Amino acid sequence: MDDFVPSYKNEEERQEIRKQEDKKNKIRTIIISTIVVLAIIGALVVSYILANINYNRYKKYEEKMNIYGFSQVYDNQRANTKDKVTKSEAVKMVLSCLYNVPDIEGIAMQTDKTYSNAIWVEYAKKQGIVGMDEVTESNADDKVKYQEVLVWLYNIKSKILNMEPDTENKENVKDINAYNGDQQLAIYDLINSGVIVENTKNINGNQKLYKGKLNELIVNFADKYNTITVGNARININEDKIPDNYDIYPYTLASVEKSTYELALKNEGEDGFISPIELYRDNKQYYAQIKEYIEGYYGYLFNVDYNNISTEQMKRRLKKYAASEFDEKTLEEYVEYVKKNKIKLSGKVTVQMPCVYFDTQKYRVRTKIEFEVVSSDTKDNLLYYDLTGKKLTYQNEKYTLYADIIMTKNENNKSLFIEEGTIHSMLAKPSSIVVGG
Repeated sequence: MDDFVPSYKNEEERQEIRKQEDKKNKIRTIIISTIVVLAIIGALVVSYILANINYNRYKKYEEKMNIYGFSQVYDNQRANTKDKVTKSEAVKMVLSCLYNVPDIEGIAMQTDKTYSNAIWVEYAKKQGIVGMDEVTESNADDKVKYQEVLVWLYNIKSKILNMEPDTENKENVKDINAYNGDQQLAIYDLINSGVIVENTKNINGNQKLYKGKLNELIVNFADKYNTITVGNARININEDKIPDNYDIYPYTLASVEKSTYELALKNEGEDGFISPIELYRDNKQYYAQIKEYIEGYYGYLFNVDYNNISTEQMKRRLKKYAASEFDEKTLEEYVEYVKKNKIKLSGKVTVQMPCVYFDTQKYRVRTKIEFEVVSSDTKDNLLYYDLTGKKLTYQNEKYTLYADIIMTKNENNKSLFIEEGTIHSMLAKPSSIVVGG
């Protein structure tokens, strides 16, 4: 006869087995959950690292944006690499790069449109830079795509700068077939010209644009096409011509000797001194006028001719540039002196941009002066304003001088005007051929 097993014994075994299985299931669930959590954390860490690696390659452009005065043009006045960019903001940035201005009111006509950055966008449409339906009142604040900005910069180069694009397929862009014809031309040209340098393999143009990438485009476009210089001046890219004190300048020019930049600045280092790199950011919109005024004013004074000079002529030619009214007596004495001594000068005056600084009291602009004494019955006091001080003797016939011309702001606006004084008192480098009496 088989041994009898009570039913409660079977139930106890079943409950024990169930407990063991539940325990195993819990352990299995914890392990799986831990693996999933670790995988998620790992993916997030990897994603964060990759994102930062991608962002970090663009961080260097933030400093240049600040130096060039472009950061303040952004809607929030910051060039933070990770920030996204709106359509109208991107239009504003490419136009600011083109014209090197913080606002466009002096260039564009006013508009009755009231959406974000409307005056910039409407101007860009009229110039054929942006399509009429690309940026509108309804989408002006939407995030812009990278590929849109590439086409706008391409349009600026071909339509505004009138430069021949380089659209040859020189680089293996893996996702090039993802773009339409205009976008492909823009991509190739911007890569070939060195405007796009950080990532040329996969453009990812359909992604929303962040400031790091836009900063790269703005800085490189400005450097490549010299949009931040005055006139036709070209930025220096020759390492042999980089001055030792390059860090006090926003840029240097190929046409200016590095020794010119290396001449000491008056009162450098003292309280209230503003270096060229600091001054440029907030005053660059006045640099074309600074150049015009100095070269216009002193260009006349270094080309005087006793055969045709008159007090009225001097006043007419110079009053536009001067900070204050001329002293009639000083003018008349100089005109009489020029005629009496048959003084005739021939010269050229060139502002050495961007060496503009504040010496704690006055604005100064480094200027190269080349002139010849074509004729004169005297070697003394040849230049306007020399007669107001001690006698100055010019011993040679030809001169190359460097002066830090003094300029000042008038009460009505922020533009700079000539403040009268002797060239001798403004020399950046003492000259042994101009002797004070």
